[in-house]
Amino acid sequence: MTDSEWKERWHEVERFRLMARETTDPVAAALLLDIVLDLEAELNELVDVEAQGLPRFGAAA
Repeated sequence: MTDSEWKERWHEVERFRLMARETTDPVAAALLLDIVLDLEAELNELVDVEAQGLPRFGAAA
């Protein structure tokens, strides 16, 4: 991934985190926090994959 792709992913996580903090609906906040957890897990997985030099999931061989 390029630096701009990493930054875009990180900003996406931050946008959802901010929405979760700003919402007054508890159900919406819980769903947004769940999205944040999923995005963070995906981002951490990408970091691990790139650190190991392995091909990304879904990448054509």
